[in-house]
Amino acid sequence: MDYKIVEITWLDAWDDTAHLEEAATENLAPIERQNVGYLIKGDADKVIITSGVIYNLYAGKVFIDGVIVIPRSMITEIKVIND
Repeated sequence: MDYKIVEITWLDAWDDTAHLEEAATENLAPIERQNVGYLIKGDADKVIITSGVIYNLYAGKVFIDGVIVIPRSMITEIKVIND
């Protein structure tokens, strides 16, 4: 199987245990992240990418590892690296 390689830019939540004054929250925002990987699946709700694809000829199956599931609502851009 051939998988597209994509770069996904998305906004991620983060947390901190520091004690902040309320005024300090004015400039807080989600963090922008970029992940590159093999596109396994994408639908209206989510995109699934992986860092590794293993073709097991003996089992006749494909295995994946390093999976990231990103909700579509958090994605700001998807770039296809290869077709």
